[in-house]
Parts: sequence; C-alpha cells; structure tokens
Amino acid sequence: TRDEVGDLGKAFNRMAASLAQVEQLRKNMVADVAHELRTPLTNLRGYLEALNDQILPPSAEILRILQEESLHLMRLVDDLQQLARADAANIIIHRTPVVPAEELKRMLGLYQQQFSDKAITVTMDLHSTARIMADRDKLLQTLRNLFENCWKYTPDGGQVRLTTTDDGHELTVAFHNSGPGIAVEDIPFIFERFFRVDRSRSRKDGGFGIGLSIVKQLIEAQGGRVGAESTAKITTVWFVLPLLH
Repeated sequence: TRDEVGDLGKAFNRMAASLAQVEQLRKNMVADVAHELRTPLTNLRGYLEALNDQILPPSAEILRILQEESLHLMRLVDDLQQLARADAANIIIHRTPVVPAEELKRMLGLYQQQFSDKAITVTMDLHSTARIMADRDKLLQTLRNLFENCWKYTPDGGQVRLTTTDDGHELTVAFHNSGPGIAVEDIPFIFERFFRVDRSRSRKDGGFGIGLSIVKQLIEAQGGRVGAESTAKITTVWFVLPLLH
C-alpha cells in the first residue's frame, strides 16, 4: 500500500536487510579470525613435528619459515589489540591543538622509502593548515593506517595524493590512490572489521582488513566522521574533524 502502513513495511524490510548484512559480516569475521589463526598454527605444528620426529633436519631455511609464521600470528594479535583499543577510544581522549597538515608531512617522511620501493609517486595538496582539537596519538595512528592502506593497495608505479581542505567549520583529510576501483556495493562495508573487497587476496599482500575499521573508531571517538568513494581508477578515503575555534 501507499500509506503509512506501506511506508512502515518498506522501513521494516530495509531494517531486516541491514540486520542480515550485519549478521553475515559477523560470520565472515569469525571465519576469517579462525582461518588466520589456523593456517600459521598448522604450519608451525607441521614443521615442529617434523623436526621433533627428525624427518626434517634443522636448517636456517626452516627457522626462517617458523619465524615468518610466528610474526604473522603476532601481527594479527597486534591488529586485534589495536581494534580493541580503538573500541575504547571514546573513553580516554586527550585533546590538544594539532595541525593535520604538519602531521601528514612528518608521516610521509616515515613512509617515503616504502613508496619509493614501489615507485609510487606521492603528491601533497595541503590547502588547509588549520588547527583542530584532537588526540594527537590517535590522529597519528589514523594517519599511519591510511598510509599503510595506500602503500599496500597502490600498484607499482602508481600515484598517491594527499589533500587537506576546510570549510571554516570542519577540516577534511583525504587519501587518493590509483589502482583498481571498489565496487559501489562494497563501499558501505570497507570500514567493517575483516571486510576485504577481494576475499581471495592473500593477507600477506592485503593485510587483515582491520586498518580502516580502526580509522573509523578513532575518528568517530573524536566527534568526526569517515567516508570513501571510488571510480574505476582512483579510490579516495577521507575523514573529517571539527576545526579549533
């Protein structure tokens, strides 16, 4: 019907569809965590049993493999710990005056070598050097995760552009990187935990799908918001925080 009952029915259907999507993401997250733990643990167990049964002789190569698997586990645990801290970010916020444009320049210096190794060209259009009231540590963690995201997903020889703009009330920091675009239907979910656009991508290449979720938690805890948009060749991830008045 085209009356209030019909509107209520449509709203209920939208809510049901949204709940179904959330439930599917939860199931995916549990499956992904189990997979991430099972694979390196299975490899570790196999090599250790072979060494213990003297099927394989100890060697530098085997020790390297065991070390890589243990580091893989440590990275996952560290990312999960970061996510837990981000969940609690709104409990402890230490706000101080911060200039995001300056922090971007410093952070780029830390990542310059990694971008150079992939021949990625990085440009900065810092149109706003305004100050904001923010938790500097949490802002730096946000920038670090976004730099990591650009470095991982920009192809060799690609381009990354960093921009800052403000409208007198809010400041927007945006990361634009070249590469295959993100489908429109996937955009609303890229900030969800463990969501990956390409689920076949190796975690060694694409990470665990936690970085953008941490960004969302940290920015929203400070009264800001995040978003993303994508075309066939450029993907943009941005966040907005209130200016200091």
